[in-house]
Amino acid sequence: MRGMRAVGIFLSLMAIVWGAENLEVTADKFTHLEKEQKAIFQGHAHATQGASWIKAKKFVVYFDKENNAKEYQAMGNVNFEIVKKPDRDVKGQCDKLLYKVAEDSYRLIGHAVVDDRVNHRLMKGDEIFLDNKRGLARATSGKKGPVKFVFPMKDAQGAKKKKRGKY
Repeated sequence: MRGMRAVGIFLSLMAIVWGAENLEVTADKFTHLEKEQKAIFQGHAHATQGASWIKAKKFVVYFDKENNAKEYQAMGNVNFEIVKKPDRDVKGQCDKLLYKVAEDSYRLIGHAVVDDRVNHRLMKGDEIFLDNKRGLARATSGKKGPVKFVFPMKDAQGAKKKKRGKY
């Protein structure tokens, strides 16, 4: 019965994180660790809500004392598309994704790629940090190569070109 309560808590928390629509989560295995205040979804973890989705090998959700989500992590071959508004559609991938609910910030670690599908911008790096509250985006890179940012330019007639790099 506690497992069902934990699933309900997780679904409520994800609705807060992603919006008011219902969220559906599937995985091969679910574990709720009440004392540690976390829920773990392992194996082919897949969450969908409206047009938004995220896939990973593993999700870990951390709760505060009131059982509200404070952070979640997706690990292992993370792929996602987050559609928040008609003007916000971001698709990407990374090795590990961290989302802090109160800060509304994302940290993508390892082979990070973010594709802004509305504004036709592409960002790549070893690590990408996105802070929605402050409107901040930052990418860093290490020995694997430089940070890459591709954005459209206007041609001589002032029309935007829509070509951008690929993952």
